[in-house]
Amino acid sequence: SIELIAVGWDEDPEWNKKVLSELEDYIDYISIHMYVGNEEDDYYSYMGTSKKIESRLDMLEGVIDSVMSEVPKDERVKIAFDEWNVWYRAFKEDLLEERYNLEDALVVSMFLNSFLRHCDYVKIANQAQLVNVIAPIMTKKGDLFLQTIYYPFSILANYNKGVGLDVHVDCDSYKLEDEKEVPYLDVSASYDEEEGSLTLNVINRHREDSISTVIENQKGEVGNKVDIHELSAKDIKSQNNFEEKDNVGVIERTFDDASNRFSYEFPPHSLTTLELEVSE
Repeated sequence: SIELIAVGWDEDPEWNKKVLSELEDYIDYISIHMYVGNEEDDYYSYMGTSKKIESRLDMLEGVIDSVMSEVPKDERVKIAFDEWNVWYRAFKEDLLEERYNLEDALVVSMFLNSFLRHCDYVKIANQAQLVNVIAPIMTKKGDLFLQTIYYPFSILANYNKGVGLDVHVDCDSYKLEDEKEVPYLDVSASYDEEEGSLTLNVINRHREDSISTVIENQKGEVGNKVDIHELSAKDIKSQNNFEEKDNVGVIERTFDDASNRFSYEFPPHSLTTLELEVSE
């Protein structure tokens, strides 16, 4: 039952091609890892992190498809994104104890959205680490608090099941210095056929503005009630700590006016997960 993972390189398609060409008959996964940060304290550049994540995944998937074009897709080598997180403040002098804020949590949400969008290939994704150091959970003797990055992991893990869905998104965007367009909304979706539930995960990257958008479902009938899980705060730099554990958290509420076409307003600098009931 042992499965083998070969070491890939997130920025070098030639290395990945060589590994796959030599080992495709022996390995089950090829791994990449990626850490990101906001060293320049440039909010909108930081919110463009998903462009880097997507390009790495697209590149590796392209190499897999090229090398293994004769192999059925479901039998091809899959991706293990075996290290990923925000990490840029804390190094040796700080004992690696990174303290995260809301904008870091939005970037973690982007990683998770990307993994969902690429779930046909990304079958393993390991956040580094889970408790202490660069972690969602921080502890000391007799106490703990949940960092901001805990919440997107908790939300997306608990409310996304079944299969990943393609989502068409049409919204305003902004430009990075390299002229790449970044849409303000970053969206993933999943469908649990057994439960009859559709889940939308929406990041609004806009720093100041709410975004009102039309959500349209094209298969089945959406029920009126929507369960909402919203991660937000007044300040993108908001943090939790041992003394103030609830500066950033999840707001839970319901919305009772959904249908196959309805409008919803997403708060600025937020992650919102919508759970909808769908019947055939």
